[in-house]
Amino acid sequence: MLPEPKALFWALTGNLVIGIGAGTATLSAFSPSLPLLDGSNPAIRVGVVSIGFAIFFAGYHLTQVGTYLDPDESFVSAFVPVPDDGPDKLATSGSGGVDGVLLARGGFVVLGVVGLGAGMRLFALTIQSWDATLGVAAGVVCIGGYIFGHIGINGVTL
Repeated sequence: MLPEPKALFWALTGNLVIGIGAGTATLSAFSPSLPLLDGSNPAIRVGVVSIGFAIFFAGYHLTQVGTYLDPDESFVSAFVPVPDDGPDKLATSGSGGVDGVLLARGGFVVLGVVGLGAGMRLFALTIQSWDATLGVAAGVVCIGGYIFGHIGINGVTL
């Protein structure tokens, strides 16, 4: 059975965005220099790799949301969680402040993106010049970043 055209569209669109993000992250982690930026600065290097992973996460979420979108649900409401109180209280708590769960999920996404960016750069350094300690640190940081990002995007632990 072939996928529905709508689901295929979202899968292909999301995977295109995933490819752009993964390519940006990988090339930025491994290339000797970065265009228009001082690639020797570790913070800038990790920042650019993290931006690549942020684009990757966006594509991943785009694929999920678009593929499984309920026909009666709007695309925006599928991306932004709506509290049980209704859409007029979107992303706010009962007291009018920001919803703590949504804020925590956003924090997990940021930790995930930065963890993946730092881990990928550490992997690149490990491949360029082998060091067991650096390799273990790269694995822990990268996998930790993935776990935090997964929690933030999906709202559940692994």
